[in-house]
Amino acid sequence: MLLLATLAHALADAPEGAGPDLADPAVREATQLDVLDALLDAGMAEQALEMVSEMRKAGSFGVRLDVAQARAMHMRGLATDATELLLGVVKKHPREASAWSQLGVVYADGGKLDEAETALRRAAKLAPGNADIQNNLGFVLLSARENEAAIDAFRAALKIDPASRRTRNNLGFALVRLDRYDEALEAFRAANAEPDARYNFGVACESAGDRAGAITSYQAAVSAQPGHPQAAAALTRLLQEY
Repeated sequence: MLLLATLAHALADAPEGAGPDLADPAVREATQLDVLDALLDAGMAEQALEMVSEMRKAGSFGVRLDVAQARAMHMRGLATDATELLLGVVKKHPREASAWSQLGVVYADGGKLDEAETALRRAAKLAPGNADIQNNLGFVLLSARENEAAIDAFRAALKIDPASRRTRNNLGFALVRLDRYDEALEAFRAANAEPDARYNFGVACESAGDRAGAITSYQAAVSAQPGHPQAAAALTRLLQEY
């Protein structure tokens, strides 16, 4: 069975006596959920759904399993099923931040930005120390062109997790939208080496409609790293369009 094989693989390298006591049902289920999360983090949605099915047949249930199942459904393109499952979870467990957070992600990917913002704000209120929720809220606000609010959310995320490269890059995009170029470049540089910082800055300029700024930044990226593939390709494309 997939579940047993996955657990065996996860424990194969553990020192003798160091693994969890799988004879304890609670420990076994917690270990299974950890493996399930690892499958989802690796993008293995189909395998995760198979594992969920096996766990349910064995009698497992609970919010964490429901959220993992919804996440796997979403990854497999089953957004309607994922939404229905999550709406049922938050109706029964209105204080479960993880369910509200995943619901916000599903809504956002479906273009339902108002619903996504509502769900993520609820999640953020329930779990104020969760940087991922704040970052996702910021991304939704950025998508909705609520740039100042997005910046606030990204900065809140960075207070929790200052090392997050993803959040610093998102912050850079939001700052470019408001023509705060010096701050934006500082955010990109805090997350990337100079060539990639310049490339990301160029992408942000281009997405904001500043083609001249994008060209200048792509040129800076190529100067900092000759042959930078993404920057060189973007620069060639923009110069041909002029």
